[in-house]
Amino acid sequence: MIDVKYGKRKVVNYRGARMVVGGLTAKNKIDILLYISREFAQINSQSELFDRVLTLCEEIFEVDNIHLRLWSASNHKLMPVKFMAESEPPARPLDSGEGFSGTVFAHRKSMLEEDLTRHPEMIDQGERTRCVVCVPVMYRDQVLGTLSIEKHIPYFYRMDDLEILEAMASQLGLALNEVELVEGLMEARSRIESDLRMGRNVQSHIIPRRIDPWNGIHFYYHYEPMVEVSGDYFNVIRQGNTMTAIIADVSGHGVPAALVTMALHHHFQQLATINISLPELVEELNRQIQPNLPDGTYFTAQIVRIYQDHSFSFVNAGHHKLLHFDYNTETYEGLDSTGIPLGIAKVSREEYIEKKGQLRPGDFLVLLTDGFAEQRNEAGEPAGVPRVASWLQEEKSRLMERERVAMADMLGPSFLVRFEEFTGQRPAEDDFAMLILQSSPFFATSEAIHEKARKASDSEQSLKLALEAYNEEPSYLKNLLLLSKLTYVKKDLNESGRYLREYIHSSGEASAQIHCMLGNVMYQTGNFADAKTSYKRSLAVNPGFAEAAIMLSRVYVREERPARAQDVLRIAHQCSPGDEKIRTAMKKMDGVVLESAGKSG
Repeated sequence: MIDVKYGKRKVVNYRGARMVVGGLTAKNKIDILLYISREFAQINSQSELFDRVLTLCEEIFEVDNIHLRLWSASNHKLMPVKFMAESEPPARPLDSGEGFSGTVFAHRKSMLEEDLTRHPEMIDQGERTRCVVCVPVMYRDQVLGTLSIEKHIPYFYRMDDLEILEAMASQLGLALNEVELVEGLMEARSRIESDLRMGRNVQSHIIPRRIDPWNGIHFYYHYEPMVEVSGDYFNVIRQGNTMTAIIADVSGHGVPAALVTMALHHHFQQLATINISLPELVEELNRQIQPNLPDGTYFTAQIVRIYQDHSFSFVNAGHHKLLHFDYNTETYEGLDSTGIPLGIAKVSREEYIEKKGQLRPGDFLVLLTDGFAEQRNEAGEPAGVPRVASWLQEEKSRLMERERVAMADMLGPSFLVRFEEFTGQRPAEDDFAMLILQSSPFFATSEAIHEKARKASDSEQSLKLALEAYNEEPSYLKNLLLLSKLTYVKKDLNESGRYLREYIHSSGEASAQIHCMLGNVMYQTGNFADAKTSYKRSLAVNPGFAEAAIMLSRVYVREERPARAQDVLRIAHQCSPGDEKIRTAMKKMDGVVLESAGKSG
């Protein structure tokens, strides 16, 4: 409430004239103007501002009603946005120049009308207001609206009231502009935050949520955007006999960098599944992305390809060195190869040298973005790559002493504890991404037992050894195929199908043959729905693959859909016109369709 005390005013007749007795003094006016200024300075929303205006007017002017109107550019009307009491007749939108509010708005000039009975054109019929002070609300040269204080008693207000209301309106114009700016900023910030949340949701779909082992290679990753979205990217693509991993760091932060990672994800997924060398992959990646990048935007990248025997090759496009840790010693090596960052200019495959290496059981490769090396502690000291590598090496040694083994999913969290101890309470200064690729410490054992299983002359002994190899390393691809074959021979079709599914999931192989093989197992177990799915996947890879087309047509015949079976064989024949098996199957199917049509006739 206002901390200003003054007597109640009243209107009296003196020597035939109306005059106001009591009310504000000169000191009151100064105190009130200071009070208004303080009150408006504390407001951050339009609704709060409007409420405060009405409260102040009610406290200061002993009003019967107050009207705040703002001009609507869309309606071309002076709209009532706030009032103290519902009037009779109700307040309505006014044209410029209409009524006392419209007149003040049109002429940009304040009005003190002591007795509105002398100006009936200023009010609507039935309106009880007799004395009014109405002032324009302006910001610079723009009229935003009007503010009026109204009394049912004529001659109630005087020039002091007009001066105070003008001062209030002036403060209101400034406050209204500031509030609109604040609310605009808040709304813009809300939109940005909403867009960022949506961006993070979209980006979360391109970052792997889980990376299962591939052929004895185990993974760990850490991904932490500095804001809602990140300019860091990593991925792992399985291609059956090989696996290709990438880590990339786009210049800048936030939404622009995140958009580049989405383009990078799309093109990398396509390129990694075709049979090209890593330098070719880098050249093509740059060719597809570089023309669409904003000026000054580029990205560094490191791409690693691991083969079935755990040998590997890699290329580097301006990224940190690839860290290769020896499992059995206290040593690591920083591996590098030539190559500039991508997105800056056109590049050729000759500029990127593909280097090779070998992972022994337990060895691991670490791919990092520069957030880890450049993050500073509370003293302002950056971590640096050597210190990051030493923490990884030390944590590996501690795990070996404590657990007798150091797996990727143990090493990663242990390293992050060390990293967070170093950074303390200092906020993140960049995005963080880390990918660890480790050759299982048990891979050699599994491989040796598998070789015994493969060479065993007795099928029971072979299966027993293959299961031992599976227990050592469940993702060993050759052993999964052997287990599927041995259980199939044993007529344990459900187990055969399970091992084959594990092989497909782990290897990423998407050949027509492997999907058809799984379809055949499912068909023999009577699981025709899953068999149909596998045959369709096989034909999606190779529409002319005879065995899958013939088996899928049999599934459709079982479903009493011979016409659909005929379509499958016809498409396969178009893709493989010289295949005799498909031609024979088509002739048989034509007979089935005719027979079916005869029965229905």
